[in-house]
Amino acid sequence: MSDAQLPAGHPVTGDRFARHALIPGWDQKRLADATVVLAGAGALGNTVAQTLALAGLGRLVVCDPDTVAVSNLSRCPLFRAADVGRPKARVLAGALADLAPGTVVDAREVPHVSGAGLAELRDADLVVSALDSRAARISLAGRCTLAGTGMLDGGTHAWGGEVSWYPPGGRCRACGLGPAERAVQDDPWSCAAPDPAALVGASAPVSALVGAWLADFAVRLLLGLSVPDAPLRVDAAGFAVPLSGAPSPELPDPDCPLHERLPAAVPVLPLDHEATVADLLDHVDVHEEPLAWAGFSRPVRRRAAVRAVTTRLRSAPASARLSALGVAPREVLPVARRDGSGLRYVELAALQEERQGIQGDLTEARRATTEGVL
Repeated sequence: MSDAQLPAGHPVTGDRFARHALIPGWDQKRLADATVVLAGAGALGNTVAQTLALAGLGRLVVCDPDTVAVSNLSRCPLFRAADVGRPKARVLAGALADLAPGTVVDAREVPHVSGAGLAELRDADLVVSALDSRAARISLAGRCTLAGTGMLDGGTHAWGGEVSWYPPGGRCRACGLGPAERAVQDDPWSCAAPDPAALVGASAPVSALVGAWLADFAVRLLLGLSVPDAPLRVDAAGFAVPLSGAPSPELPDPDCPLHERLPAAVPVLPLDHEATVADLLDHVDVHEEPLAWAGFSRPVRRRAAVRAVTTRLRSAPASARLSALGVAPREVLPVARRDGSGLRYVELAALQEERQGIQGDLTEARRATTEGVL
């Protein structure tokens, strides 16, 4: 029976999410109160963002530095021909504003390491990786581990793909990889100017299929429901099965270097990521070296035409804004003693206009999602 055939006054009519209320285990308020950080706004990111917004997600933070290319139009339902050349994250946010106005979308037109700080990852209900390179996924896995947050990861191949849930405290995306595999530098070029050697097949049906599974897992995790422990292998031939013989997600690889955790208590500075380097240096000791997570370029002394990449914030001009150096909103920055004798962390505050919306304590529902499903 369609909604139009239901009698006037039926409880299903007149409510955007009324059909959700008929699903066992569904909690619309829990979704409306949730925040998801999405890394990647391409084909998988489009499907995940669209589905979560239609489901009634409250807030979505999407990070992607790329622009829409013509080749994206065959696989990304939220992009149109007129969007070619525009930032993917911004276009996605605009499309969702019309499609699902109840979802607040925060578009970050930068890589995830500069788009979502460790404090933001820590407080998110879920982090979803829809990235298309191993290097970027390993980087995000390390940041999620530092923040103590689980990571839901998806990827495709020509006729299928995989969806994997990495709960906090367990195995991460880099576990089981050797040092050379963890150090791989395969970050792709822009979709608008791809590296010909890196081109792989991709289609709308497979992107939609794997993206739907990724979104389904995301909703279940947000609702506190279970998902398979093993990675789910999805095949367009007609099956989706957990991988047999997969290592336990509860046991991290003892050789994986990505399992450090931030201290339980990190001091919050009265600065946000729009502060200057000089502002930050006013809050650290003269013998300390504040570091960025994303490298930035600086001129080599006495050789102005030559530039080097560094993470040492003291190397930047005092007037430079932290955001211009790749520092993310609500970042947690490492601060090292310049003699190598110690390390501590400091947290940047939220932007002034965002502070009213940030809760100091996680609710039980949010903690259940962050800590995974037993």
